[in-house]
Amino acid sequence: MLADIEEKIQIRIEEKITGVKDVAVGKKRLALGAPSTFIAISGGTYRKIGQVSFKHEVSIFLSVEFKNLKGEEERRKGVYPIIEAIILTLTLQTLGLKIDPLLPVNLQNVTEEDDAKQGLIVFQIEFKTGYMIEAVSDEVITDLLKVGLNYYLKPGDDAVDASDTLTLQGGA
Repeated sequence: MLADIEEKIQIRIEEKITGVKDVAVGKKRLALGAPSTFIAISGGTYRKIGQVSFKHEVSIFLSVEFKNLKGEEERRKGVYPIIEAIILTLTLQTLGLKIDPLLPVNLQNVTEEDDAKQGLIVFQIEFKTGYMIEAVSDEVITDLLKVGLNYYLKPGDDAVDASDTLTLQGGA
């Protein structure tokens, strides 16, 4: 579910906010063109709801970079509409997933000295959501750790030409 949340946020931003050039999943900022947005789930808590049910409450952080060499005032004028667009685009969305609607929690300027020297301003937006999880059998856990890969060798052809199954270490 965690990867699905990050991926759906990325897709929604790419579809709805055309002014953002690069959108990527990952906590570490990359050397992409600004304005850029980076999405990472960076924490969560669990709360017992029933005998085998828990609520997983998740913190999602979006870093927004904007570059303007004219100065901080121009950087702020440029980044604020992007921040507001992201907040409005994601607030109360479930992204087609079985999650609680996304809620904005915090906005913080996290620009470091090196960023400012490069003409960047960086803000971090925090959202929260949650979803239910339940205890499962060992077989379900083993299946969760199997990754199926399909290979499509002919462009435009939806037929699977080859496939592999990988089992990740640590399975039950």
